[in-house]
Amino acid sequence: MKFRLTYDGRLEANGGARHKHEIRRAFHPQLKRLWETDPNLLGWARILEPGSNLPRIGLTHTTTAQAWLAASYDRMGYHFVPLATARFSLIASIEVLFLRPDEPGSIIKSGDIDNRLKTLFDALQMPVSVPELGGYTKPGEGEDPFFVLMEDDRLLSHVSIETDVLLQPTPTAEGAWLTNDARLVITVSLKPYHVNMENLHFA
Repeated sequence: MKFRLTYDGRLEANGGARHKHEIRRAFHPQLKRLWETDPNLLGWARILEPGSNLPRIGLTHTTTAQAWLAASYDRMGYHFVPLATARFSLIASIEVLFLRPDEPGSIIKSGDIDNRLKTLFDALQMPVSVPELGGYTKPGEGEDPFFVLMEDDRLLSHVSIETDVLLQPTPTAEGAWLTNDARLVITVSLKPYHVNMENLHFA
């Protein structure tokens, strides 16, 4: 299964918890839309029907798979729905097209690539404690359940990155050129590492 996520805005090296959760919130509606429209996920939900030992909870507008995940990852006042999970033996690999104001290749010279990517990876996974919510102590409108890419970034099996020049400021920069501006196109591939009946749709 392959799909793309996008992000326009600040991407700070060693970003704080609030910054990371704001990026996480930018990915949430994209992943929600994916669950609503992708044939693999819709087919997966049909396989995981009631009776397959998946608990159901009182959330509206969720498939059975979403309901099971939301119940399993109920923490800190949120119902998280990760795609890559150890429970379903699903891992993710990502290819990142990273556009920023500097010249091509300067991200390597500046030495901040690892710290910026760490901010991104943290935003793609579930938070594990209240401080990691960055002050967002309850879900916003349309954020229950809350969709994330990964249960844990240890389920990230491969990363590649291509950098190039950002030729248009991001919307959050309001027409200015900011050092931390980034436009990301993230190609995600999802696959099982142990194929079974519950994850066969992703093989």
